[in-house]
Formats: sequence, C-alpha cells, structure tokens
Amino acid sequence: MYKITIGRDDLRVREMGAAINARMGLNTWAAFIGTDQDAAVAGDVAMLARDHAGVEGVRANGIDVVAIHQHMTSTQPTIFFLHYWGHGPAEKLAGGFKAALDELGKKAHH
Repeated sequence: MYKITIGRDDLRVREMGAAINARMGLNTWAAFIGTDQDAAVAGDVAMLARDHAGVEGVRANGIDVVAIHQHMTSTQPTIFFLHYWGHGPAEKLAGGFKAALDELGKKAHH
C-alpha cells in the first residue's frame, strides 16, 4: 500500500476561533494498493464548493465518487469532503487523483 496526503495550505480555515490545518483533517489523500495493471485507490478530497471541477477529473479517470459531505459543519469557509474509490491500472487512477489536485484552489488565483 502507498498513501499520499497533501494539506490545503492555500486555505485559512477556522472553527470556533481555532485554526484548522492538515493535521486536523484539512487535507486531500489517496491510498493505492495492488499492481501497476490491477490497482485500487481510495481517498478523500478536501474542497470548497468552487473546486467541483476536481470531481469531473476523478470520474473521467474511472474513479467513482462515493460521498460528498462535511466533517466540520461551522468552518469558514465551508469545506466539503469528496470520498472516492476506483479500480484499474495504477497510472490511470493516479491521473484521476492528479486531475482533482490540479483543480484545487484554481479559481482562487483568477
């Protein structure tokens, strides 16, 4: 198994006055298992509502979205968590994860 976790340091999130950071769950991650040809991936994407284009990148690479919800209900800004799972060639699954990462925070820079 290989797991990668990437914090959302582009966001300044607070709940009840406390800063929420990667160690407190404000992160995006992917866990891979299997072989290059026959792999599985599961993970979580921490996103703002404007980051929804990352969902399209995940799905375009054969990864299924299994849930979109909130863990931290009173944070500002509101963070949504997209849970996903996929099965197939590791390179294609990694491409789906990268497509989601490429969209995170993108609109904040325009």
